Amino acid sequence: MKFISYIAGLTIGAVSVAALPDLNLPDFDLVTEYAKLLQMCNAGPLNTYAAVRYAGLNNYETFAFGECYPYRINGSLAQMAVFCKSVTCYNNPNADCTGGAVPPVPVPLEAGLTLVNIGDWVHLLGSAATCNQNGL
Repeated sequence: MKFISYIAGLTIGAVSVAALPDLNLPDFDLVTEYAKLLQMCNAGPLNTYAAVRYAGLNNYETFAFGECYPYRINGSLAQMAVFCKSVTCYNNPNADCTGGAVPPVPVPLEAGLTLVNIGDWVHLLGSAATCNQNGL
């Protein structure tokens, strides 16, 4: 049931912004990608918390607690992320997770959350994140 709620939210969000210009809407099937990313995340080592699709063919990464999660890798922008574990994240101004947290407050994210980077909004947060097991 939780899965259906997330998919419904993704669908409603995609439909509601479809009429807006220049948002760099995803050119892939959100439901298929959600399932693939969730499976990748759950199949990873125990400390894996997220799987991310980056622009390009077969451009996927998983991230572990404490590992730097850049929003762009080799020029390819993160398009969609699925979190399979609850985490607390800090956004960083630099792609190598240096420069201190911006804003300097923790951001808790729940397991099952899906973030679709429509219009490259993620860069409003910074260039990368460091996430740890949810302690809040």
